[in-house]
Amino acid sequence: MKIDNAVVLVTSAGSRVGSTLATHFSSLGALVILCDTDKRLLDDTYNRCLTINPSVHQFTLVDYTIPSIQQLFNSIEMALDCSPDVLINTCTSKAVANIFEQSAYDSFANNLTTMASILFGFGQVYARHMRQEKKAGVIVNVIGYTNYEDMAGFDNASSFVSGFTQSWAKELTPFNIRVGGVVPCGEANGLNWAEVQDEVIRTTEYIVTNDYFNGRIVAA
Repeated sequence: MKIDNAVVLVTSAGSRVGSTLATHFSSLGALVILCDTDKRLLDDTYNRCLTINPSVHQFTLVDYTIPSIQQLFNSIEMALDCSPDVLINTCTSKAVANIFEQSAYDSFANNLTTMASILFGFGQVYARHMRQEKKAGVIVNVIGYTNYEDMAGFDNASSFVSGFTQSWAKELTPFNIRVGGVVPCGEANGLNWAEVQDEVIRTTEYIVTNDYFNGRIVAA
């Protein structure tokens, strides 16, 4: 897929990984659509992309429920008269609570539920729209983190990305929709954020542009 002709939707665009990827795809000439529930962070990313490419639009979500995501896609079609070709489906891993903490179970369950809901919700709504429109497309599931402590949650986040990516690829290949995943190795391997960022960018772009990449996870 040629990025400069693509409409790219970046989820959780106010997050560090979302903002990084949104800025990069803006620099490649794509029409970039940003969404997030945090209006302040979303505005920051929007303004950053706008200085690079005027073809950027933002939509604030009330929450990450299926009705809200569905409304987002409807709003995109009404406002821009187009639908996304590429879904950059990002979410941020959370630190795992200490198993001896009294609130560990609730914290763990809430984090996993939120992460899985965001990834699955966007993937499902996007796939439905692409199937209805009979359009080829690509989903890239990307995990990010806020700080080094959150690397402790990477195993759980990676399992979601791996499971969703592989199962979706099997389901969506007949509809010409590819699926890939990017899980950064991160600072645990001695890399700083700048190095991790470069690898995430390079790998995500590679998945989007390589029409033969499907159903695989890349550790960036």
